[in-house]
Amino acid sequence: MDPFKQGGEEWPTGPREADSPPEQWLIGDWLADSRLDELRRGDVVVKIEPRNMRLLAALAQRPGEVLTVDALLTEVWADLVVTQSSVYQAVSQLRQVLGDDASRPRYIATVPRKGYRLVAVAQPVRVPRAPVPAQPVVAAEPVEAPAVEAPAVGPLPDVPDVPPLPVSVPSAPREGLARRGWLLGGGLAALAAGGGGLWWWRAGRMLPEQVRLAVLPFQDTSAHKLEQPLAEGLAEQVIGALASHGQVRVLSRATSFQFSSPDALRPLAEQHFVTHVLGGELTRSARRISLNLRLHGLPGTRLVWQEALEVDLAELSRLAVAVANEALQALGAAPVAATAPVAAPDAYELYLTGLQHQRSAQLPGILKAREYFQRAIDRDAGFAPAYVGQAATWIAEFHYGSGLSLRDMDARAQPLIDRALQLAPELPLAQGLQGHLKANLSLHDEARRWLGPALERSPSDVTLLTWTAKNEMDDGRPAAAGPPLQRAAELSPLAVQVQHLAGLAATYAGRYDDAQAHYRRAMVLAPQHGNGAWGLGLVGYARGQLADAVQGYRKALVVDPRRDALWTQLGWIYLDLGMADEARHALAQAASMSAQPAEAQLAATRLQLGDEAALRRTLAALKLPASGARDLEVDAALLWVRLGDLPRARRVFEPAVGLMLADPLPAWGNWDAFQGRHALIDAAAVWVALGEPARAEPLLAQAEAFLKRYREQGNAWHAGAYLQARIEALRGRATAAVTALEAAVAQGWRRSWWIPHDPALATVRELPRVQALQAQVRQKTEADRRALAV
Repeated sequence: MDPFKQGGEEWPTGPREADSPPEQWLIGDWLADSRLDELRRGDVVVKIEPRNMRLLAALAQRPGEVLTVDALLTEVWADLVVTQSSVYQAVSQLRQVLGDDASRPRYIATVPRKGYRLVAVAQPVRVPRAPVPAQPVVAAEPVEAPAVEAPAVGPLPDVPDVPPLPVSVPSAPREGLARRGWLLGGGLAALAAGGGGLWWWRAGRMLPEQVRLAVLPFQDTSAHKLEQPLAEGLAEQVIGALASHGQVRVLSRATSFQFSSPDALRPLAEQHFVTHVLGGELTRSARRISLNLRLHGLPGTRLVWQEALEVDLAELSRLAVAVANEALQALGAAPVAATAPVAAPDAYELYLTGLQHQRSAQLPGILKAREYFQRAIDRDAGFAPAYVGQAATWIAEFHYGSGLSLRDMDARAQPLIDRALQLAPELPLAQGLQGHLKANLSLHDEARRWLGPALERSPSDVTLLTWTAKNEMDDGRPAAAGPPLQRAAELSPLAVQVQHLAGLAATYAGRYDDAQAHYRRAMVLAPQHGNGAWGLGLVGYARGQLADAVQGYRKALVVDPRRDALWTQLGWIYLDLGMADEARHALAQAASMSAQPAEAQLAATRLQLGDEAALRRTLAALKLPASGARDLEVDAALLWVRLGDLPRARRVFEPAVGLMLADPLPAWGNWDAFQGRHALIDAAAVWVALGEPARAEPLLAQAEAFLKRYREQGNAWHAGAYLQARIEALRGRATAAVTALEAAVAQGWRRSWWIPHDPALATVRELPRVQALQAQVRQKTEADRRALAV
């Protein structure tokens, strides 16, 4: 009998299947699923070769035990004649996927001249098959509600990563749905007696607003075991439906899908993140879908409700809301309403498959998802979520740095969102993505007008919450990003992205200890995701501790060396440190990887500031994008001013500044200012150099208002004081400019090597106080270089 107890009673939870080999293993940070040949960690899903999975399973079955190469050949390659190199290659591939290092292994260790052994903790994860109990289950004791305490997140804000697309909530009429009541033992007849007697033992005295529900990925129990993507997709849709409930809170997919049994969730229950768990098995026949569902109370994993639902395939898109409402009724909560029309079953399945590909967090998966969403639209032109999915792939492609411009992204995504909203005006999925698109276009007030109603309709949707926080942070409001991130942390305590968002918000606000705590938490949750280490690098930059900044960036780029933006940022930090060779290498890496290399190439021209002839040749040969990069043209004009070639500067500058100012999409924002760049101040410096200070003043006033607003909204950037110093110098206020520079250095600004070359600071660069500042910064950067050498 199972030892899970609550209130002194014991409850059966299905067979343990102790004698059958497990189909899933929890190995370190990864969930290995041998049925699907997948490794999962959070939202990351990696497909591996079947034989690599069999090799990993063989090691997991005997953790710590040395398996010889011959034994592995016999067990994994018994049906093939291969050499030992097949084992070596498979182990190497596994290490690459797992993020393992052969010299310091955390997963697979090599035992010289013997074989391999698994050094990570491995636990079998057995999926219950949920047969109908032999005896009826009696009523449970009431579940007492624990005092729920939210995790401390604090005032927070974003990341370049694109949050996963929220799930749709299709309509769910009751007709066509068959139910088999397992509790009470009376089948459908028991359901009819007394107007639904199945619900009388519902979760006791716990109020709906005290419920924290986790939905586990449903398991495929179909004959041929080919329906796991459908089972998981349907569970995700159930989460989406429950997210619209105004009282019951549902954990995000990113957290709940890391578990496969109620027992595994007990640590989260003890921390008051979850009070109930919904799980089940899906069986597909030729014409019908069956779901065996169970609801457990935590932390005692007591079974409080169990039921089977069955629908025709034609009713598939109704099933998620039906499941959600059955669970809500068992919890004593009101049902949720449908917000999307019913879809053709094949279109709905294509849509779910697209979502699976979209969650690969890689550009190839995004592009594959787009194909599936289009096929869903082809099957059912009235299915609104498929249009939203299609639009989301264009936004994601833009963020993944494929070379798609912001304008092109908008031109492709907006018509799809428009169509979705035409079909389903109150679909939170469509409203939220519309807000997210507007935020990308820096239309923050308009973004709020869409994100607000979306969150009202789906208050537990973590994607909507993170989009809302991102919009507030991009608008320079780190404190306003706090509440949505606080709620997101409650609903997704294991999501690395929420921690990164919180860390970046704290960084903007100057709360560096809090920021480091969030980034370190992100590294614990996903050690092979680069954003945690990158965040620590950002904190080092923000504090002026450049050795720490370099270490963070290096670690992030070891994890993911293809992130061109991080190479560019690291190149600037090397410039600040006076490490020319390292800066040249980093910026060359960025240019070689980027679809738009001009930014990194222009940054690299700073390495030639001491060689005017070489700088002139480089600038003359530089190919800037034909459109959408006016800030880079302004930067190039600034360098022509530095060379004293004012006619060339004017030819480059005047068309660019006119187009930049006429563009409704600003070429400046909080991230640029945090990094010490502002296109309006650069443009004003060029106008002053060209002898037209009157044309500079409106730009300086606009830039100053930007800095003042962001400062008053709680942002604490050392670069903000530097940018203010440039404004003061261009206005001829030398004392105010020097005072601002001193404040910048005190806060951590280290780009003093640019002072002798910056046209904006031409009037103050020779002042003794400025010379003293440069000497002070040189001492600090020399100390950082020594620390890096050690």
